[in-house]
Amino acid sequence: MTIGTKKLSKLLKGLAHNDSSKRRSSAEDLSSGDERAIYPLIKALKDDNPGVQDAAMRSLISIGGEVTAYMAIPLLRDEPLLRNTAMIILKEIGSASIPLLYFLLKDKDEDIRKFAIDLICEIKECNYPEEIARILVSDPNPNVRASAAKAIGILRYKDALPQLIGALRDEEWVCFSALESLALLKDESSIEPIVSLLNSPYDIIRYAAIDTLGRIASLHSSNALFRHLQKSEGFEKTATIKSLVQIGITPAMPEISDVLIDMFRNGDWYERLMILKGIVGLREEKAIYTIIDIAGSLDPSEPDAEEKLQIIKDALKNFGCSNSLIDILNNTTIKYRGKQIAIELLGDLRCKKAVPNLIRLLDSKFRDVRRAAINAIGEINDEDTTQTLLDAIYDYDGHVRKATVSALGKIGDKASVQSLLKLLYIERYRDVIEEAVNALLNIDPAALFLHLDELSGYVKEVIGKYAKDINILLTFSEDKDLKIKVSAIAGLGKIHDERAYKRLAKAMHDDEPEVRRAAVKAMGELNCCHDEIKSILNDKDMWVRLSAVKALGNSLRQDMINALKPMLYDKEVPVVLSTIDAVARLGGKKALSILNPLLNHSDSRIREMVHQVIDNIRHSENAEVGTEKLLKET
Repeated sequence: MTIGTKKLSKLLKGLAHNDSSKRRSSAEDLSSGDERAIYPLIKALKDDNPGVQDAAMRSLISIGGEVTAYMAIPLLRDEPLLRNTAMIILKEIGSASIPLLYFLLKDKDEDIRKFAIDLICEIKECNYPEEIARILVSDPNPNVRASAAKAIGILRYKDALPQLIGALRDEEWVCFSALESLALLKDESSIEPIVSLLNSPYDIIRYAAIDTLGRIASLHSSNALFRHLQKSEGFEKTATIKSLVQIGITPAMPEISDVLIDMFRNGDWYERLMILKGIVGLREEKAIYTIIDIAGSLDPSEPDAEEKLQIIKDALKNFGCSNSLIDILNNTTIKYRGKQIAIELLGDLRCKKAVPNLIRLLDSKFRDVRRAAINAIGEINDEDTTQTLLDAIYDYDGHVRKATVSALGKIGDKASVQSLLKLLYIERYRDVIEEAVNALLNIDPAALFLHLDELSGYVKEVIGKYAKDINILLTFSEDKDLKIKVSAIAGLGKIHDERAYKRLAKAMHDDEPEVRRAAVKAMGELNCCHDEIKSILNDKDMWVRLSAVKALGNSLRQDMINALKPMLYDKEVPVVLSTIDAVARLGGKKALSILNPLLNHSDSRIREMVHQVIDNIRHSENAEVGTEKLLKET
């Protein structure tokens, strides 16, 4: 929003106020100003108060444009703070700064020439790249030439390849920048000149050339790296191997695996993930220990830790159910987190020969190790482990008991039924109870049904929540305990059966609104009994009415619109809002005439939603017309 003349004048005066907070506030408010505010803000960059300086800089960036850039450029010759501020302003202004930077490329001051090229690198665009190529060849200052070499790569200006190749014979810093740009351009014609640098007397130049060849990643560059590998040694040999692995080639040499393992151990995470591919390519099992050990050192709180761990796990799966991986389970030098990763891998690989070692870990003092071992045993799904798991069902830690029960459910051995039933009588943690119920429902629902009378109310409630056996659900739907009854009624929404429909229809007339609500939701999930649902639209409980409206809306039956119309005038706003949504979904364009009267509703929430729904319908209608027209034209 543009500032008026009167307000602008007031803000400009505010820049000279004695109070720095007033000056800062004026500088901030001038962000919506026009060209008249630019010079005063430029002056404010020299204010004694850092807050005023910062506000002025931000406002100049907000105003932007070529005039602001023009006014900021002289600051490049000022003291360091103002110069850096000008660099930030010009960078943020972006494209509008580029034409003005052209004239600075011929400035007598070498620093100004460098600043101009550095800004072009930051902005990443330029319509006179040939001028930068000229500077690379002719500028007397090596720092300016180095910036020019860097800019050519950032701008992807391939016409300057001859100049970049020529810069490989320039001073070191210029050569480094030229190599960086050649790595970005990835042109085959540059490989031979880069290869010639492998014979440089300077280690740092050879290393930079090796890195560039790896980043170009072509057959020609890989062949050159192979040849160089035969005569390199020490750090240079390691660098050559890394570049080859980056290309996707792992040299077949006796000592290569040791080099890769050492690189994985001492490199940063970017290098480690790259080297990992080479280790997997060699199928070098002795690397597993180092990989697992370092993976165990990952901090789970780091944002990308989970991603790194998944990459490592996927790589290690290529080794299969190896003895080296199993041996980690017995290695006392490995971090417990690393041991946990190895356990999880063996479970994912369903490694049966690891089971004895996993069983031994059930005596570990670390809860997470015991839990991981049990989860792995469950994934391996070996019935011979049932008794071991039955012993672990009484572990003192609830997390371990839950994992044990889950594993027993996966294995499905009926020998575990009695122990699971016993656990239901004594378990105090609800999540463990839920897991035990699910396990029993998976193994032997009939056995659970035989002991219903002996179970606690909460256990019955959980059974009602998860059971798919209609006999259990029908029995519980008549229970005196309201929670059990509601849970079972809701559970009937998973079963398409005439007996379920009848019980739900009966539940619609229950004295308890929670039961009626659960019945309506269950009918909605089954997409049945629409006449019964319509009959409860006048229920005295708001939440029952709301559930009925949602169920009819989800039915996608257009003949339900007439039944829903009266609900648009319900006394409760949530019911009306749900009805608007349901009518819109069922009626499409026809809903417009039904909803239009509500545009004058007394409640603003309802008016707002109707406006939104009508706009959406009209937008969809226009889109359909446009599509039909396009198809006809085609």
